[in-house]
Amino acid sequence: MNTLRKKLLTAVAIAGLGLTTIAFAGPWGGDCPMGHGKMRGDWQGRVEMMQQHHAERMELLEARLKLKPEQQAAWKSFLTAQTAHHDTMMKIREEMRDKETTALAHFEERVQGMEQRLTSMKTMLKAATDLYAALDPEQKKVMDKFFTDRPMHRMMRGMMDADSDQPAQ
Repeated sequence: MNTLRKKLLTAVAIAGLGLTTIAFAGPWGGDCPMGHGKMRGDWQGRVEMMQQHHAERMELLEARLKLKPEQQAAWKSFLTAQTAHHDTMMKIREEMRDKETTALAHFEERVQGMEQRLTSMKTMLKAATDLYAALDPEQKKVMDKFFTDRPMHRMMRGMMDADSDQPAQ
């Protein structure tokens, strides 16, 4: 009986190790952007997804604005500036990603990235100002709401405010 018990325990241990090896060697899926699944932790996949999301948002804004023919030039300038800004952001992220560096070099790169973003934002502000000037009052309301109404941000702020109301433990 004692040998039978040892053999069973050995068989169970081997089966357990085998299943563990299979589980670690090939996870079965899921849509996790940092691991396996559709994106498989692929930086390029995330970039493409973000570019697609940006393009869809701009199409949505254009549809909501119901632009007149005389407003198209200002819209195209704005869209070009928006796209250039997003491309700049992706380029900065790509350059900083997985880079071996020193602490000082890291901070210098961050400052350079912020300066590039600032330049890009100023260009985008100019294009947005030109577009905004071409819009009628109703279209301005649509654009204001599109860029300032962030339900998730309000929800998160509400959660943060609720947490700050509670006494420290």
